[in-house]
Amino acid sequence: MYKPFAAELFLEKLRALLAARRVVFTPRHWRKTRDFLLAEGLAEEDVFDILGHLHPEHYGVGPEEDRDGTPGDVMVFFYPYEERTLYIKLKVWCGSDGGHAAVLSFHEEGQHD
Repeated sequence: MYKPFAAELFLEKLRALLAARRVVFTPRHWRKTRDFLLAEGLAEEDVFDILGHLHPEHYGVGPEEDRDGTPGDVMVFFYPYEERTLYIKLKVWCGSDGGHAAVLSFHEEGQHD
């Protein structure tokens, strides 16, 4: 089910956090993400650049609670990239020192975690 309003709000928060440099890169499955990034020659900054190009039409799943029980909203986006689709799982939350975001997964679609 497509949730354009939820995706739009999530992405607004994400863009503000990207601009404030409050996004961390913490994939839950480092090997899968690392292998993809190495194969594609992508650096962390390239990932952040792609995140800045996400739009509500890239929405996949969410918002959902984080499966590890920590606060925040998790959403999945599917982004077209060089004749394939990327699976991008992100989390946005508010801590005592303000908002934060994390990249939880970033790899080719079909290799979900």
